[in-house]
Amino acid sequence: MDNDGIAHRMLTITTLFLFAVFIAAEFYRFRHRITGSVREILPLQGDPTGLTGARLKVTTSEGELTAFASGCQLCVYPIEIGETVSLVPGPDGYIMQSPWISRRKRTTCGRAMTL
Repeated sequence: MDNDGIAHRMLTITTLFLFAVFIAAEFYRFRHRITGSVREILPLQGDPTGLTGARLKVTTSEGELTAFASGCQLCVYPIEIGETVSLVPGPDGYIMQSPWISRRKRTTCGRAMTL
């Protein structure tokens, strides 16, 4: 077998492996998610604009949880009080899980988040 054939085969194996890891991670996130309703959106301490993210108080079947949503998530997928969100466990608590497809029309985020 020549070097081009070996390189092509290694690239194919690597791509399949990375795709399998991605699918496994998404399955894990799906199985361990918690859904709830947003009760309150609080800016992070020291950032009144909300551009770096926000803390969400979410009411779930297990009680009230606090979760983090990044500024990018809030820009691409703006959330409102009462909206249902999915949360996944993170390193420092829960994190809002962004949907793959937004249910709303996407807007540009050139302004600060209004809280």
